[in-house]
Amino acid sequence: MTELFAKLNKVDPNKGLITLQLSTDDIHTLEKYHANGQQQMVSLIASDENGVSAQQRKFAFALLHDIWWSQVGGQWIETPETVKQHFYAMYEYYNSLDFGEFSLSAAKGTKTDTNQFINMLLDYAAVHDISLSVKPLNELEPQEIARWEYRCLLDKRCVICGQAHADLAHADSVGAHGGNRQKINHLGLRAMSLCRQHHQEQHKIGIQSFMNKYHLNGIKIDEKIALEHGLNIK
Repeated sequence: MTELFAKLNKVDPNKGLITLQLSTDDIHTLEKYHANGQQQMVSLIASDENGVSAQQRKFAFALLHDIWWSQVGGQWIETPETVKQHFYAMYEYYNSLDFGEFSLSAAKGTKTDTNQFINMLLDYAAVHDISLSVKPLNELEPQEIARWEYRCLLDKRCVICGQAHADLAHADSVGAHGGNRQKINHLGLRAMSLCRQHHQEQHKIGIQSFMNKYHLNGIKIDEKIALEHGLNIK
């Protein structure tokens, strides 16, 4: 059995038909199973507002696979399953849950727990400089994007692609606050962390168009961010 993820586009209750939107890879997978001429049975699980969404689950499993593929962490990194069980146990321990209580399943898991679990995986990937196969901005829930933006500023990691050694890029015009980057007080000014390629794109298309394109809000510089980037706060 192979688990696929799809977006529900249309429901026709009169004909008992639904239309799903799948990725190209998942469509190829279905075609492969259908090639033998046998009728395929598909299980459909609908998630409510509090349940784990298909997007959350797909993103979490992609992060777990990236961590396993990196082979960073010790003996428990043996297989994708041992990696999953290790992080399940970590999440349960740090959140005072009973063993086996956490789950990414659509039937048992919750949206809140899964968001926190994903954040834990992103933190681990950032600390160990693990390359990600998917872009967090495309997968995170809207309320979680600000946390990712803040983390990238502290880690000097591109908020778009995750590349290390990124630069701090101001979202608010420095010119409107005195113009001299060395002398102005940076506290409260919005910023983001961008690699050279995305920093150049930001200058090319303009800050507001860039932020709209990637659904960024920018993070107000606090003392921790200013200290990490050597910014003046007086």
